[in-house]
This record gives sequence, structure tokens and C-alpha cells, in this order.
Amino acid sequence: MRCLLCEKWGKILCTQCLPTLSFGTRLVDEMSVYSFYAYSEIELLMHYKYTSMGSRVFKALALQACEYFAKKISLPQGIFGVGIDDCVKKGYSHTGILVHCFKQCGIKPIYGELLAKNAISYAGKSLEYRQNHAKGFQSKLRGKTLVLFDDIITTGTSLKEAKNLLQAQENEVLFALTLCDARL
Repeated sequence: MRCLLCEKWGKILCTQCLPTLSFGTRLVDEMSVYSFYAYSEIELLMHYKYTSMGSRVFKALALQACEYFAKKISLPQGIFGVGIDDCVKKGYSHTGILVHCFKQCGIKPIYGELLAKNAISYAGKSLEYRQNHAKGFQSKLRGKTLVLFDDIITTGTSLKEAKNLLQAQENEVLFALTLCDARL
């Protein structure tokens, strides 16, 4: 296998090409959202999520993010991670990969439990469009302490909708983790 960026033989992203972390935080509806990369720096890699190679790209980025997170934050036991799954395409869930990688930080993964019933894509859409077209998340989770996962935060609309649903179902949402932030 060749590195996607420099084409050297080895990993999908060699250590020289693995993007630099740009750890950032912002508030969405009074919830802290931690992001690990600037979207502007990994935009090309994020587009791989629409390809069969996307699972390997997401895993490489998520493992680096998890390693950084584990050094900075220690969590109590009993924390569960749930990914926002709009629609599983290309045979994998990109947020499922993120949640799975963060097992190493003590976050217990829950897969396929926060699904959008409305097949709406927010890519390239305005804040007004996002606010007027809810994804209609569904979940059966109750009484859990959760961390939300998503691949990218743009306006925070999806995270806010997911958080509100989960809290209405007697879950405690501690914070959210996203791979990248469109504002960075």
C-alpha cells in the first residue's frame, strides 16, 4: 500500500504525511465540542469517506486523535460513546470507526444507536437550511453517560439535535468529539 499523499510504500498515511493536530474547543448549546484537526488541513482526506478507502483513512486519523486525547484527558469509568450515523455508505460508518478507536481511552462504544431517519445532507448548506431541515435522530438509549462522536463540526446543528434527543431520554451527554472543525 502507498501513502495517499506522498505515495511512499507503507501505510495509508505515512508518519511524515499524517496531518498535524490542531486541537480546538467550542461550545454548542452549552456542550463542549473537542476537535482534533482543522478541516482546511485535512479536507482532501475527509473526502475519502465517500470511497472504499475511507475506513482506513478515518482509522489513521482517529488513532492519532485518540492518542492525543488520552494524554490530555482522563475519564471516569462507565462512559459510553455514540456516533451520529446519518446513513451508512460504502460498507462502513465513519463515526463507528471513531467510536471504536476511542475504546483505547476507556470510552465504551455503542454502534448504530443514533440514526437519522431523514436522509438529509448538510454538506454545503446554510445554517438556515440546517435549522429548518432536522435529521430526525432516533435512539433507544436510556440512562447512559455519553460522549457524542461526529466526523466534522460545521455549525453544530447535528450535535445539538442529537444532544437534545439523548438528554430528553434521560441520558447525560458530557461532551462531543469531532475529527475536525470547519472553523479551524
